[in-house]
Amino acid sequence: MLRPAVPLALVLVLVCAGRASAEPAGKADARAKASKPADVSQEITVLLEAQRSLAVSLSELRDQLQELQRSVGEGRDEVRTHHDALQGAVEQIKGMREEVRGLYVESSGLKGDIAQLGKQVDGLEGSLASFRLSAGIVVAVVIVLQIVLVGLMFRGRG
Repeated sequence: MLRPAVPLALVLVLVCAGRASAEPAGKADARAKASKPADVSQEITVLLEAQRSLAVSLSELRDQLQELQRSVGEGRDEVRTHHDALQGAVEQIKGMREEVRGLYVESSGLKGDIAQLGKQVDGLEGSLASFRLSAGIVVAVVIVLQIVLVGLMFRGRG
């Protein structure tokens, strides 16, 4: 509470000094003697009111500043939260990108395996076709041999 008194005293000194410097020295003495205590008390009252209004204004400004600091702090916290969430999303996206890259490599490998299996199936088809031909020839030979045997059996009896 002593702080508001210092500006008041300073203002009073400046006002008195201003009056003294504005008037010649002889008139200042006459004016000081002639000044009424009511005028001085009225000036002090005006200065006190001005000081009170300044104190109220300062108090309001402090409250506004504190509110602003609180709002800025909340905004900063919110920005940090969003930044952390975005960083998490970026990391997740990077992980997904690596996973997709791995799946691409794996699918490329599977495509190569499928191509090799296709070649093996083609080779197997060729082998199967030759086997069918060979098996058909063997069956035909067996049938011919059976016919020859049956013919020899009838001939030997007959």
